[in-house]
Amino acid sequence: MYPLLALAFFFALSVTDPADAQVAITILHSSEHHGTIQPIEHGPFAGFGGVERRATLIKQVRQEAEHLLVVDSGDLLTGTALSSVYRGEADITVMNLMGYDAVAVGNHDFDFGVRHLKGLRKEATFPFLCTNVRPQDPDVCQRHAITHLGHVRVGLIGLIGKKNYPDTFNRAVVREVEFVDPIVAAKQAVEELRERVEILVALTHQDTEEDLALAKAVPGLDVIIGGHTEGFDGLVPPGQTKPVEGRVELTGVGPVFVKTHRQGRTLGRLDLLYHEKTIMVAEAHNLPVSGAVSSDPDMAKLVRDYAQRLDEQTNQVIGKAAHTFEGENRDIRTRETNLGNLLADLARQHAGTEIGLVNSGMIRGSMPAGPVTLKRVMEVLPFDSSLTSFTVTGATLKAALENGVSRLPQASGRFLQVSGLAVIFDPTAPSGSRITAVQVNGTPLNPARRYSVAADNFIAEGGDGYTMFLQATDRHDHQIPLRDVLLSALKAGPIAAKVEARITARVSVSGNN
Repeated sequence: MYPLLALAFFFALSVTDPADAQVAITILHSSEHHGTIQPIEHGPFAGFGGVERRATLIKQVRQEAEHLLVVDSGDLLTGTALSSVYRGEADITVMNLMGYDAVAVGNHDFDFGVRHLKGLRKEATFPFLCTNVRPQDPDVCQRHAITHLGHVRVGLIGLIGKKNYPDTFNRAVVREVEFVDPIVAAKQAVEELRERVEILVALTHQDTEEDLALAKAVPGLDVIIGGHTEGFDGLVPPGQTKPVEGRVELTGVGPVFVKTHRQGRTLGRLDLLYHEKTIMVAEAHNLPVSGAVSSDPDMAKLVRDYAQRLDEQTNQVIGKAAHTFEGENRDIRTRETNLGNLLADLARQHAGTEIGLVNSGMIRGSMPAGPVTLKRVMEVLPFDSSLTSFTVTGATLKAALENGVSRLPQASGRFLQVSGLAVIFDPTAPSGSRITAVQVNGTPLNPARRYSVAADNFIAEGGDGYTMFLQATDRHDHQIPLRDVLLSALKAGPIAAKVEARITARVSVSGNN
């Protein structure tokens, strides 16, 4: 078990009667689940995660914590074959069994549409929170929830950041929801809930910088539990911007901010001492969900059932990879990789265009050398959106390429893998003016000429900031996801690709001045 010895002295003070007594409260939180019901199979964190171990940790904490809240900051769906095949059914089932109290709705929870999300909500024993992204159908999710921990009433809200909406949303969903600035929505929630609750918790799905801005702008919040991007250890005290570890006595005004690590690699634990409308002391730890944690037998049985059914459908070998294809998050979203080149080439070849573009956010993992199963392909390319071809001017194409490198050195899903292009950019130049040279199939880009392009429908319709593609002409939906194009290539023979200097970072002479 993971004892918090520093907190033991005030845990002993916790009583539930009288009403103004000190109360010790524990919040367990997960982030960026993305279908990782089983431990992570590939990449630097292989072997971590899995709900069998997470369930064990939650049960252990339930035995020691009298007042416990279990929450998630969103993106339950998309990222594994199991999640894709069962479209979230399995994810909701395991979270029901673990006894979650609430989840914030993340951008990928809308991947299968609003109606599907409503169906998942009906299966869940916990509320879906969407305080600032509001579907037209009110039964999809709710703006807030109130739960009781002893005599302490806890209010919960769920927020999605402005960098997420509409850029990372299913394009059809954008037409079915209303977006409210998360800070505006949080202030409204504080006004509505402050007199009805003692503690107000925001579950957020946004960048850390947006969380820090929220903490500064809305001091009426007591706790912010973040998600969407990589987590950190410890907690950020009120009024500060850097996390600290260990027991913290709170003196400032504003919320405590925590964010655990993604894909269930850790389970966040936040312990609070509450007294007379004030959180006096806080301590945060990330509990590793590693092989050192035993498997919960009830959860193991449930996972085994889903996994066996999945394997029956997806474990067949489709083809062979001649070598390892690089698709890990940090690689695919910051530089050219051989997997990116392969997929961009396949898109271009299938559509018969001059150029192929693949937004790296649609690629969710690497492909090891050797036999390749359907399951692995579904994990690498979990999205169902179709391949689209269109025509744009060279000027529009350059604007798109600028968007692709605009957030470097930050890893971003908008980073483009390309085919038919050789692109040079200056990473030190201001965003929007980083592209220094572009060749299209060996010829310099002509801003006035029109070029045919193949890309996923997500960016063809303006996702990830590619609004410049909305002015494209000659649109044709090929009614096939890139995943199926890759499957056809695997069936045809061993696949191979290499890095070919299609995307080159080069500091220009002017950039050194």
